[in-house]
Amino acid sequence: MSQAAVTTSAPIYPAFVNFTRNPDGTVTVTARGEPKSHEGVHVCGFDEDKGKPGRCTPGDDACNNYCNMAPAKGPMADAPKPATVHREGPRSTLTLTAAEFDALRAAAAAI
Repeated sequence: MSQAAVTTSAPIYPAFVNFTRNPDGTVTVTARGEPKSHEGVHVCGFDEDKGKPGRCTPGDDACNNYCNMAPAKGPMADAPKPATVHREGPRSTLTLTAAEFDALRAAAAAI
């Protein structure tokens, strides 16, 4: 199996087009769009959530004691800290026969 991918320089969940030649000769083309960012809040979590995007655990930098689990951070906050949440872009996959892929390559080369 061989692969080639084209990605952007976006720092998280970049858009890409991936071509994979399968052992049976077919080619799977997977494309993913750019990520979308949304404003949200940090969600209170547990130790296993530490460091995950949009999560806060008692005492970490995203924690403002909203869940009342980190008394060292001061009195319980009225609302959680704001956070920017990134969502993966839409994805689509298409499998082409070897002949279809060769025709696609020839058409692209002619452009």
